[in-house]
Amino acid sequence: MVGATKAVFTLEARPPSGDGRFDSGTQFRRNGHNYVGPIAIAQARKELEDVESTASLMRWRAVLPPVVILCASLTAGLSAFVLVTTALLGWLGRRSRDTLVRGFSFVRHILPPTMGAQVVLVAVGFVAVLLFESSALLAGEALSSGGAKVLGLVVVMVGLSLWGAASAVLQLRRTMGLFTPDPLDILGRPISPEEAPGLWHIVDDLAKRLGALKPDNVVIGLDAGFFVSSGPKLLQPGGGSLGGRTLYLPLPYLALLRQDEVSAIIGHELAHFAGGDTEYSLRFLPIYAGVGRSLEAVALAGLGADGRISPLMRPSLRLGAFAMDRFHLAVRHWSRLREFAADAAGAQVVSNAAAASALVRSSAAAPRIDAALGEAFGRPDAAPPDLVAAIVRDSFEHGLDDPSPHLEEAQPHPTDTHPPTRQRIEALGQKAEPGLLAAAAAPPPRDALSRLGAYFAAPEAICRAATADYLRVARDDASAHRQALEAAVAEVSHEPVVLRENTRPGAIFLFVFGGILIAIALTLLVLGVPGTTATEVRWIAGSALILGLVFAGAGVPYLLRGRKPFLTLRPDDISIVGLDRPIAWEHVLHVEMTLGRGGVVARLLLRRDAALPARLPRARRVKVDAGHYSVTLTAVPPRDLKAVGFAELIGRYRQAYEARRLLASVPPKGGSPWGVDETDETRKISPYFGGGPQG
Repeated sequence: MVGATKAVFTLEARPPSGDGRFDSGTQFRRNGHNYVGPIAIAQARKELEDVESTASLMRWRAVLPPVVILCASLTAGLSAFVLVTTALLGWLGRRSRDTLVRGFSFVRHILPPTMGAQVVLVAVGFVAVLLFESSALLAGEALSSGGAKVLGLVVVMVGLSLWGAASAVLQLRRTMGLFTPDPLDILGRPISPEEAPGLWHIVDDLAKRLGALKPDNVVIGLDAGFFVSSGPKLLQPGGGSLGGRTLYLPLPYLALLRQDEVSAIIGHELAHFAGGDTEYSLRFLPIYAGVGRSLEAVALAGLGADGRISPLMRPSLRLGAFAMDRFHLAVRHWSRLREFAADAAGAQVVSNAAAASALVRSSAAAPRIDAALGEAFGRPDAAPPDLVAAIVRDSFEHGLDDPSPHLEEAQPHPTDTHPPTRQRIEALGQKAEPGLLAAAAAPPPRDALSRLGAYFAAPEAICRAATADYLRVARDDASAHRQALEAAVAEVSHEPVVLRENTRPGAIFLFVFGGILIAIALTLLVLGVPGTTATEVRWIAGSALILGLVFAGAGVPYLLRGRKPFLTLRPDDISIVGLDRPIAWEHVLHVEMTLGRGGVVARLLLRRDAALPARLPRARRVKVDAGHYSVTLTAVPPRDLKAVGFAELIGRYRQAYEARRLLASVPPKGGSPWGVDETDETRKISPYFGGGPQG
């Protein structure tokens, strides 16, 4: 900069020629060229301006590395603070449940703002790196077309980074107060002491013997396992709400288990009240809700179009996941201890042998109950009016399942994890020996239903009412699914929908660009170019004219291409120009839509038992892959449809076909057209007791 300033000062201070003649001594060399006279002074001044701009740019550029270092240091510091704090609180929490709740209540409040700060710091650091690297392009003499593209890409990346960080912070801010867990949905009905005098007597007696709080409500139903809860509950069907301490009892188990086994289970559940387990759950459930929603907010803000999380969001997500994992390990520690203690309390009111028998008997009965309820839920109009009696009859005829495969299972739980069944049996001083397992799998006695008479004043009416509730929920579910399917069918037209590519904007661009080149060529021929020969002008103009004609000529077929259909959608099939036959929707397994250079790329994966269509000659935009059994089409989205809308349109036709297929499979008497998958985790019944929410 000093040299440029000195050169300008020297040239400007040079005295003018006395006789007014051209001063050839005023010279300045720039970019490999020598300039003489007044032009030399102008070039020197321009050189000084460039040097000053570059110096200013370098001063700003020098600020960026410290910004990156600062952001990285603060991010690392926040991460270390959260990692050490949560690890320490997790270790302390395994020594005291109160310490666990207090410690992670603190984490619940600091984690969202820490995650938000980390997202912002990572984004700012990333933007600083981009600006530092791209500023070198601005320091050059001239910006090439490649450099301009790079700068454009940098601008887009900076905008996306800042937008993602802002979205994450706003999402986290909205979730800061959302620490209240949702009410627990229970498919069941409360039972009064008048309706179940024997059951309430057993519950009162066990609560008194264990020194436990008596439940405020006893709810009976068909699905789920035994559990207790002190949180808010929402009963289905009907939507009634319950508060206070609630004990849930499944009717099929009450019929299939002996009374001493039932007493062991109820004693186990009441022990959770005695140990304050449900109140403890009410204290830590909001922590799970708050941290979980914070993680979800960051994940949603960083979710890209390809379904992947942005790298800028991953550090915060991993930090939150680590905190949740430390918390979960501590909770699981106490959950396992409390389950063993509850097992011991349940055995105390009967015997260790009865408590162990209840564990394996529940495991043996669960698959039989699950299968019967699943079938009834899938076809409620064909279900018997008393599912409990049907389950007992089926169990008597076919026996129960072998509980051996379930001995090592640990039941999933929304806030904790129970120990494996084998460990629980061994903690009772029992062994899972063949005799115990065989007795658990044995069919129930013929009078198993009469066991319910010891609990309820009118057991048959209770069972029928619970069955009616269950089937009502099943019918409501089937009705909601049917409405959704009918809506999907109604979204597509019964008439063929012909799609044409929107090539008009591309054709106009080619025409305009070609016209500009032709105009430049004609201008050069008429006016010429100073400093060039006529031959050089003709060569330049000729080249521009040829390129202009090529571009303009390419626009004609491109425009005509948009007037011809390239795709026809029908409810039953899809026709693609370039294939010898339509593709039936029933043969399409999956549709993938991605963006390519030539437009949207649609890939249809076909069933192996379907006839693969053949590609016609001169069909350039469609490919048939016999190896992967797929058809790939590249096309410009139709007019008034962007890429996402085009993908959604094809997806709607695929979904509409599936919806019509499911609707057509509805049984004559009604019911669910899709049935119930017995492996569905949402419908699994506990393979052992004590597995319900909050205990």
